[in-house]
Amino acid sequence: MGSLPAYENKSASTGLNIDSLVQNALSDTASKPTEKKAQTKVITISKSELEELSTRGLVKTSSLAPTINTKISSTDSISLQKTEPEKIDSILLLANPFFIELVYNGLSNTERPTAKTDLKALFYGRKVQLVSNQPSDKQTSLDEIIAQLRNEARDQITRNAANLYIMSFDQLPDPTGNSTRFIARKPITNVEFENEDEVPIRTRKLVVKNPQLGPWQYKVNSLAQFSESVISANWYQGGNSNLAVLGILNGQLSYDDKKNIQWDNSAEWRMGFVSITDQTNNKFYVVTNDDVLKINSKLGIKAGGNFFYSGSVDCSTQFFNAYKGIDFINTKGSFLTPIRLSINGGLDYKYKKIWSLLVSPISYKFIYLNNPLVDPNLFGIKTGENKLSEIGSSLKVIYSNQVTPNIQLDSKFLFYTNYQKVEIDWEIVANMTINRFLSTRISFNPRYDNTIIEKDGSVAKLQFKQFLSVGFSHKFL
Repeated sequence: MGSLPAYENKSASTGLNIDSLVQNALSDTASKPTEKKAQTKVITISKSELEELSTRGLVKTSSLAPTINTKISSTDSISLQKTEPEKIDSILLLANPFFIELVYNGLSNTERPTAKTDLKALFYGRKVQLVSNQPSDKQTSLDEIIAQLRNEARDQITRNAANLYIMSFDQLPDPTGNSTRFIARKPITNVEFENEDEVPIRTRKLVVKNPQLGPWQYKVNSLAQFSESVISANWYQGGNSNLAVLGILNGQLSYDDKKNIQWDNSAEWRMGFVSITDQTNNKFYVVTNDDVLKINSKLGIKAGGNFFYSGSVDCSTQFFNAYKGIDFINTKGSFLTPIRLSINGGLDYKYKKIWSLLVSPISYKFIYLNNPLVDPNLFGIKTGENKLSEIGSSLKVIYSNQVTPNIQLDSKFLFYTNYQKVEIDWEIVANMTINRFLSTRISFNPRYDNTIIEKDGSVAKLQFKQFLSVGFSHKFL
């Protein structure tokens, strides 16, 4: 970038190292990388040195006419300007797409000129001039030149050797699939304040939830909700006081290796009681309005895309006696009566862990009654028997989504048929968070089952159960 003072004081009679002069004049001696913009390097030499370079054919004085004065004396010196080559980042060259498998992106939109026979060149003897060889005032950067060369190479491969392509662009895997992959790292157990001694003991540490990084994921939630109405004995409209309590404990445990296997497990225990005070005879009754224990397990092996070969096992029962009314005579259920077991196998379609559709061409249904006081006809079992075992087909749809930050919507739809009668059960639950500890729960459960044996020959009707409750909730994780 500077001048060479060693050559300014030398005369023609002194010894001149031409090789050293050419090496210093035409080579890059900069130790630091230059910018991409071309730079000019100025080297000062005497006229005698210039004549020596011209004699040896290393420099043409005709090309230097715009930059030097040919009428200078032998004692004067001149300055030669040399444009240094443009530098480029080596990462651009190392990131060569032809070192990896080729992906077809289609032909370029711009048509590039091809060499054709130039009749003027044949007649006048002039060299063929291509459009790409014509001088242009616009300076093209090395990045653009490399990109243009690579695009031209791709076009040539497409036209002449398309078999070198491994796949097309639309066959590439979805990049969003990597967003759900976990990163193995050491979890943060707790965070302590820097001025720990000055902070009160109650607020000294900030608890941070341990991140779940492995293939196992689990979640536990508990709710205790209630509703109450108090009516005095002399109330002008009459009525009975009552208190309803609903307790729910559910948990989920799932395994996902992000490749081929997904195993989902869930358990739920609901206990609901309602107390009724009869003001006329001053009696207090407690009956159940919800009592169920459900255990579900589903194992899926990836078949391709969002489809899985799946098998599921569903089991449910109850713990307390259930009656049709407050007469405690007509028993509808009792401890471990009934026990329902369903085994399904088929193809499962899952979409972003929001909903799944399991179609089971083969489904096994089993019902067992432990209490002989319960009418077996309510579950499709003939009189005098206490169990049912049959083969059919089923369809199960599960939907679970955080609709808003404060509303969680869950839905389970089950359809079963023994090829003669059908059983349909649909449960819709909306949990709305009020604050950290308070929540509102709305559930609606329509059901249709014509497998019930009606003694009077009547037609099965639609059943439904609906709850609205407000109370406490706590998420363990």
